[in-house]
Amino acid sequence: MESAGTGAVTASHRQAVAGGAGTARSPQLGIAGQVCRGVLGAGMLVMPPVVAALADGHSLLVWTAHLLLGGSVSLLLAELVRTRVRPMSLAAAVGALLGTWAERTVDGAFAVAFTAGQAAIAWFTATCLLAAADGTPPRPGAGGLLLALGILVVAVSAALSPLTFPAAVLRVRPWAAGAVALASALWGRPGVAVDGAHSALAPPGLSPHGAQWLALAALFFAGVGWEVVTGVVPATAAGARRTAMGVGLGAAGVAAVSLGLAAAQRLAPGAPTAADLPPAPLRWVLAGATAVVLTSYCVTNVRTAARITSRLHPGGRRVAERGPARPLVAAVGAACCAFAWAGARDGAVPLLLLGPAGAAVIGYALGAAAAVRRGGWLLRCAGAVVLLVLAGVTTCTAWSLAGA
Repeated sequence: MESAGTGAVTASHRQAVAGGAGTARSPQLGIAGQVCRGVLGAGMLVMPPVVAALADGHSLLVWTAHLLLGGSVSLLLAELVRTRVRPMSLAAAVGALLGTWAERTVDGAFAVAFTAGQAAIAWFTATCLLAAADGTPPRPGAGGLLLALGILVVAVSAALSPLTFPAAVLRVRPWAAGAVALASALWGRPGVAVDGAHSALAPPGLSPHGAQWLALAALFFAGVGWEVVTGVVPATAAGARRTAMGVGLGAAGVAAVSLGLAAAQRLAPGAPTAADLPPAPLRWVLAGATAVVLTSYCVTNVRTAARITSRLHPGGRRVAERGPARPLVAAVGAACCAFAWAGARDGAVPLLLLGPAGAAVIGYALGAAAAVRRGGWLLRCAGAVVLLVLAGVTTCTAWSLAGA
């Protein structure tokens, strides 16, 4: 899925099929590459400052917990689908293993989640642009809302147009996102070099532990993409050992990038003085680059959300393969704007990110349930553990938010 910077499952699955011959000698490297491309993307820009604002000095611990859970889910799904289904999306895979209801549940969850995710990206972008003036993030207000809505209008207009991004641009985009994220963290990320209080990055009233649980839950936004293995592993025809090696290498690559960015973000000053701020031209360049990269993700994600939504109708799979209708794309864009308007409050970004995070939990939980039902004893045990962990994270996050 392309929300938070992940590659679309369908695209990765086509790449895996097309490149199957090229990875026949080393399928584990092909799997690792697809996992990295699937997970790393816009989340590299959005999540490090959000986690830093919420988890404070425990951000690396939160990131490590997420990476361990995400890598475990990816390995579980990879071994589950390796010999049981053909290359397909997570929704189609759980549908093949559990029934049509499971496929529709995952598609429905992600259709809604993508719209909330784009609203979160728009709010983050608006915060960066508004903060470029003085280096501190403003509280969400009318100005931020209008700017966030403007960003979404631009993205939806581009999604409705014949514009398509060349394959070369899509390949370079994650690298651009990572470079901008690193530069922003090292040289004064606009709008996030503060403690996050009273801003779009952190809701007020949370206890320190509650904020850490929210950070871990929101990180599922950045982790949408671990499921890319359902479209990659069956195409490689790799054995269990090579599949595990491929997923492990991919998870290690994701961990190196994510923890590196988190560590760089942690070096940013907590409450900068005027002397600590980078020059205004540099702040505007970083904010502008952030806006360009994230808006491009919004364009592809709006189309992806419309394509997922079209699959919910009878015969929708054939329609989705041809591309979603313009009215459906417009409806998805309107839903994104509605979420942006509803999220106009302190902590808008992590709270809106709970949408795609919730969809990821639903999809991963159904994948784990399929492992319990259709797997061997080892997969059944692993699936049960994943279900318990997901239930625990969800319960603790809900409890923390309820007590805020």
